[in-house]
Amino acid sequence: MTKVGIFADVENIVATFQNLNWEVRFDEILRFLRDHLEEEGKVLWKAVAFVPLKKGDRRREGLIGALSFQGWRVITKMARRQPSGVIKANMDMEMAIELLQTSSYLDEVILITGDGDFVPLVDLLSKKGKRVWVIGTRKGSVAIELIRVSDRYTNITDIMDIKGPDGEPKYRVLKYHPRTYREEMLEDRESYEEFSGTPDFSQEDFEEGEEAF
Repeated sequence: MTKVGIFADVENIVATFQNLNWEVRFDEILRFLRDHLEEEGKVLWKAVAFVPLKKGDRRREGLIGALSFQGWRVITKMARRQPSGVIKANMDMEMAIELLQTSSYLDEVILITGDGDFVPLVDLLSKKGKRVWVIGTRKGSVAIELIRVSDRYTNITDIMDIKGPDGEPKYRVLKYHPRTYREEMLEDRESYEEFSGTPDFSQEDFEEGEEAF
């Protein structure tokens, strides 16, 4: 019996797609992976989502609640304001510890992120005899080194290309919001950048919309 663990870097995933007004459907990603593992005769041992939380962020609190009900084990950490004033919301260390502590129970690891900081971790897991499937965000936003060290690679946007019997996307992993994020992020740009740690973005970034894919 092949045991598989899924580990999702929620902040990296959400921040990447929010810049383009897309909401990520983590329930659909989990459904896709469950279906795929079942087809290959493998067992999903656990699915863990790592979510930083900023005090008073009701949207993120709602996401954490939703993930819990969808079947994810959720690990959270409060974002901290550093002496420089920058808010730190990185959970790389928590993810690394969880992966290393549980890897002995797993045969394969699915890591959902586009962050190149995980290259040494993926390399170490491979040396421990684990197969690592990296699911990145979208073309152009994933560290090429992360793709190279993985045993298998898929973009989240590629999952949208899988069609059902009716010819429609079988897994709607992304939901487009033409106005919601545009308005919120332009009104509160400075706060968002501090929390997410993503580079500055302009009005032109929002205009990409669906054309980005």
